[in-house]
Amino acid sequence: MNQPLRVLIVEDSEDDAELLVFELQNGGYEAIYERVEAAGAMNEALDKKGWDIVIADYFMPKFSAISALLLLQQKGLDLPFIIVSGSIKENMAIAAMKAGAHDYLLKHQLARLVPAVERELREAKVRKNYRKAIKRLQDLTFYDELTGLPNRTLFLYYLRQWFKPVQPTHNRKCLPMAYPILPTLCWDEPMVGNTQKDNVFAVLSLTLSRYRIIQYSLGDLLSEQLLVATAQRLQECIGDQDIVARMGENKFAILLSNIQDLHQVEEKAERIHQKISIPFELNGRVVSSNCYIGIVLSTMGYKQPKDLLRAADTAMYYAKLEGIGSSEVFDPSMQQRAIERLQLETDLQQAIKYETLHLNYQPIVSLTTGKTIGFEALARWQHRTRIKVSPSEFIPVAEETGLIIPLGEWILREACKQLSLWQDQFPDYSSLSISVNLSGIQLNQPQLIDQIDQICTTLELSGANLKLEITESVLVDNASVATTFFKKLKDRNIQLCIDDFCTGYSSFSYLNNFPIDIIKIDRSFIEKGFPDGKNFDTVEAIINLAKKREIQVIAEGIETQEQKDILKDLGCEYGQGFLFDEALTPEMVTNLMLTKPDRFW
Repeated sequence: MNQPLRVLIVEDSEDDAELLVFELQNGGYEAIYERVEAAGAMNEALDKKGWDIVIADYFMPKFSAISALLLLQQKGLDLPFIIVSGSIKENMAIAAMKAGAHDYLLKHQLARLVPAVERELREAKVRKNYRKAIKRLQDLTFYDELTGLPNRTLFLYYLRQWFKPVQPTHNRKCLPMAYPILPTLCWDEPMVGNTQKDNVFAVLSLTLSRYRIIQYSLGDLLSEQLLVATAQRLQECIGDQDIVARMGENKFAILLSNIQDLHQVEEKAERIHQKISIPFELNGRVVSSNCYIGIVLSTMGYKQPKDLLRAADTAMYYAKLEGIGSSEVFDPSMQQRAIERLQLETDLQQAIKYETLHLNYQPIVSLTTGKTIGFEALARWQHRTRIKVSPSEFIPVAEETGLIIPLGEWILREACKQLSLWQDQFPDYSSLSISVNLSGIQLNQPQLIDQIDQICTTLELSGANLKLEITESVLVDNASVATTFFKKLKDRNIQLCIDDFCTGYSSFSYLNNFPIDIIKIDRSFIEKGFPDGKNFDTVEAIINLAKKREIQVIAEGIETQEQKDILKDLGCEYGQGFLFDEALTPEMVTNLMLTKPDRFW
């Protein structure tokens, strides 16, 4: 059976065209062909059919092979192009080859036609595979493989063009090509002009919130699906002349062109927040996220793309400090603070490595007896150049950088070690417990239970003396992981405490769904006008519900005797706060045990 071959024949003689078809059929091809002899007809033929090869007569009254070749090139088609002519001078044939023809032969030499066709079809296939390889190289070099978005290299290339004054060509402007395989970026008027003077643009740096928690709890597959879905939503939020790129694991950048004013950019950022905050449906799971956005305008006067991008990143960091769903516009003072933050990260890494942090212990007191029943271990950092660094400052840094893993292990080990020392020194206080805070990242570490077992075994510490505290938000983000983890804690008689209870989530449902032993009423409910404020009813409801579930309640932030008495009357068993003691050094606790034993069980 003959091999199908779709042939476009550019020939004014129908007889000569049939001779070509006959020769192809004798050579084993089933020629499916169309004959054209003018530019208009060829243009229509190229638009409606996919051809394998073009065979053209050199001389025709209305058309020529060179004109046909140019038309083919204008359409961006790389088809084998063979010239067949009754007579052609050598210099003309050479000129045609230089113009892009692949071969030429004379009409009385048609025996060469089939070998020429076979050769050119093979070479066309090689060129096609080469283009695929180049496209693949381009994708790997300049595009993100997961989302298909431009990567950092390509984003900076596009951004760099906005720093260059370019001259308009008629009503069309195209950026000069820095890389031969990159697409040319073009736009129509009115964008023509020197970017430094006329066109204001903005760069947005964006990172997803809760991504690390989602990755740890749901795995790499779903977290990658989240990134792909996020990329699609971001593209829906930008204009045709804008660019969105993936810059890192969960980080994106956006170039907004032709900005009128800052208000326009802030509106765009708000639209992005709204779009990303819509829950994602991924493989049957509903995943919620949002983002932090840093904004910088080209009017800041930076001369290099990387400087502008760094400014957007800095503003994005400050958006993180404001909370999920926040945007921040860059101002120069942020840069110095960002440098200080980077130094803080470095210093914290060294502090963890060389164990120069220390733990203080805040007493947990029975509101009924006034006795101290345990302590909460709180990390403290005496910085080498600063008076002190607040945990509210360095703990988030540890979580963002992953340092929370070694830091958390050290806190757990050090707190248990200190409790073991007190038990050896004061056997009468063997029922004292120690409470240690866990972050969501720690909760997702597979080796956490093994670490706890190893610490308790080495120190001969009973699980009943250990209480682990997690915040409500951690429980929300790690619900699937938490169920298995909590069961293992129960098997070891380790108690679970929910910190910051009732601070914005569906708190009460967790009391039914998880084996919670203790809840802590957040200090914000006690500090803000309690007992006269509206928080009184909330606190009362929490205590009553906990009592029905046989869950212990600890109130944080107790500062006055009145607060203590009212909480006691409401049925709250335990409390922490300055009324009893601030967080104490180990030496201070030891001294209390020696001098005031009546304060302990």
